Amino acid sequence: MIIDIQKLSPDGNRFEVQEPGSILELEKDKFAHEDGMIDVDVYAQLVSRELVVRGSLRVPIRLLCSRCAGFFSTTLNVSSFLRAYPVQEGMETVDITADIREDILLEIPTYPSCPWKGTGVCPHSGVNLDEMTIPEPPSQNSTWDVLDRLKDR
Repeated sequence: MIIDIQKLSPDGNRFEVQEPGSILELEKDKFAHEDGMIDVDVYAQLVSRELVVRGSLRVPIRLLCSRCAGFFSTTLNVSSFLRAYPVQEGMETVDITADIREDILLEIPTYPSCPWKGTGVCPHSGVNLDEMTIPEPPSQNSTWDVLDRLKDR
């Protein structure tokens, strides 16, 4: 998103635009895929020699569930987008695309899980969660136990 500094009113301007989800560059990602346009709702204002941009971002996204290993759709919300850009003499525009991308990527959860909290077959992945087994913890016997017993003699 490019903001034209010369067209800003002294009180600032509100921008409600949609940016393509492709700016997230998730084409080769195994765990997350953009699922539509990014809704950008920001207010930009010149303060001294800085362009202050604040607002919110929303994007539909598909994530791989860490529980059932199926993809599910959700919406990521960034409610606290805030950046200040230095404005130098002769500057006409400021591109905030990279910062929009960064704030959205930081909102992707580390271990996302689909909204299905029940048991049985997950409606998102088709996986029967009742059949999933939890691996047993390793036995308390250590490979050093034999040596520890020799030391006690």
